[in-house]
Amino acid sequence: MPAATGQPHWAGPGTTLDGRTVLVVGGAGGVGEGVVRSLLAAGAAVVVAGRNAERLTEFATRVDDSRLATEVLDALADDLDDRAGELASRYGAFDGVVVSVASFGSQGRKPALDLTDAEFRFLIEANLTSVFRLYRAFVPHIAADGALIQINGMSADMPFPGGAGLALAAAARKSLTLTVAAERAGRGPRVYQLIVGFIRTRPRQQAGIDDPGWIPAADVGVHIAELIAGTSPLAGDDLQYFVDVEQGPRPGPRP
Repeated sequence: MPAATGQPHWAGPGTTLDGRTVLVVGGAGGVGEGVVRSLLAAGAAVVVAGRNAERLTEFATRVDDSRLATEVLDALADDLDDRAGELASRYGAFDGVVVSVASFGSQGRKPALDLTDAEFRFLIEANLTSVFRLYRAFVPHIAADGALIQINGMSADMPFPGGAGLALAAAARKSLTLTVAAERAGRGPRVYQLIVGFIRTRPRQQAGIDDPGWIPAADVGVHIAELIAGTSPLAGDDLQYFVDVEQGPRPGPRP
């Protein structure tokens, strides 16, 4: 994966997640991999969950860390709540749950009003309903002083021609996450919406798509590690943006 050279300049010293367990849903994806590697580097035990068992096995082999576990998990399955309880029984209450899931669908770029009912329904279920169900299933299994972090894209705030379903779901995820944060304020876990810009990932580099001005996926993970540890200066901000590699993470505008 494309790793940052050392810690980013904005990172604080001494953040450790020794003895903590973090679940990363979608951790075998491009951004997720950077997050997972940074969490492991900070000392956490990390459980990576996803739908594809073969992909998870390949990921675990490539990362090759004894503190990494993988679990098959389908956010739209009828037994999701039971699976969440099983994982909590196996690993204990999670100190952090990171949700990094998104699907562009198989329709490719398509004007909003050309989407079929089936295409629109798939995009909403894969990109919004799945996140809602993950929140409902796992929040009861996060430690009271832990953190729930949803990684979102800039389409949450701006038009996305050709990707209307994905953008609509992103905007709704932002609203959902901030609502859950407000509803649970003061009684834990902490809930964060993290909107990121263009990210340098291993799959993009393998495809020849790269820009040194983009944010290394590992830097996103460093920030998430600080949020879970409570050492980030943004630990009190439920809406955050990480859209510039030099500026680093910034708080979102307050209403």
